[in-house]
Amino acid sequence: KPVQHLKAADRDIAMVFQSFSLYPHMSVYENIAFPLRATRKSKAEIDGEVRSVAKVLQITDLLGKKPSALSGGD
Repeated sequence: KPVQHLKAADRDIAMVFQSFSLYPHMSVYENIAFPLRATRKSKAEIDGEVRSVAKVLQITDLLGKKPSALSGGD
């Protein structure tokens, strides 16, 4: 559907890069939460979404780790 008349924040689209990049100074949790902050959701809503995504991806045990602490299989 045409979205050019909508503000960028209201377009409900995302971009996924082929070679991903994580912010090295942020934890896995913070990397997932980072783009959600632009949605103007509350901290509680963002926390819920981050934890929900982590559960689906089975990475809840990695949320506190920095990218440098992750192995290639993580």
